[in-house]
Amino acid sequence: MRFIYRLLFFASALMLFTSCEVLNNSSKYNFIDGYYKSKIQSKKPVKYYVVAASDSIKVYPAHPGTKKIDTVGTITIFFPPVEKATSFKAVSFRTETFDLDVFTILFKYRRAVRQFPNQLTTGFNGALFTGYRTDVYKLSYKENPLNLSKRDIAHYGFSVGGFAGLGTARMDEYVTLNRINYQYDAAVVTTGLAAEFGINKINFGLTYGFDFLTDRNKQVWINNGKPWLGISIGLNIN
Repeated sequence: MRFIYRLLFFASALMLFTSCEVLNNSSKYNFIDGYYKSKIQSKKPVKYYVVAASDSIKVYPAHPGTKKIDTVGTITIFFPPVEKATSFKAVSFRTETFDLDVFTILFKYRRAVRQFPNQLTTGFNGALFTGYRTDVYKLSYKENPLNLSKRDIAHYGFSVGGFAGLGTARMDEYVTLNRINYQYDAAVVTTGLAAEFGINKINFGLTYGFDFLTDRNKQVWINNGKPWLGISIGLNIN
């Protein structure tokens, strides 16, 4: 168990050192080359292969059931960075992937336990999240005063999955119903489920979890193993 605690602590601390690098390099935040589903030419989502360059975004229809792209016999759709103002309809591209995030839980809401009232705690928490993610890129053109339309791509994503990490919990005579007579910040293992929503580079989540004290007072802590609700904020790392 000590190895697991150390591993979780290292993963949580890694968030503090990699956040800037993640913001710059994570591919999910950028509309890059790859396979996407879109309703650009049909009423139902169809798979396309997108080549996303700065001068022009090219969209090629993909053969159903294969990864072959016919760049000669099919019609290629172009989205230049600037074009004359027209009544352009926004187009969305969607992709589904495995998700790996690091996040911190901003606060936890705990229901009343025994004689102790409802609690709202804000101690340190860091966790790894893994789940199934859907990313959507909405391509549109915004007209400027020169009667030109500039290409704009908005990104958002959502995912569901589970998380595990480490945190702290305040221990004193109140949260142990007077079974200890001293105070300290204890280490807890935190785990549970989360649903995340991302806008560009930041993910916000609703979490449902449990905390488990790692020291000898776990038998007297009134919140040990009890459910809580929380709000998280995090970054994607894959």
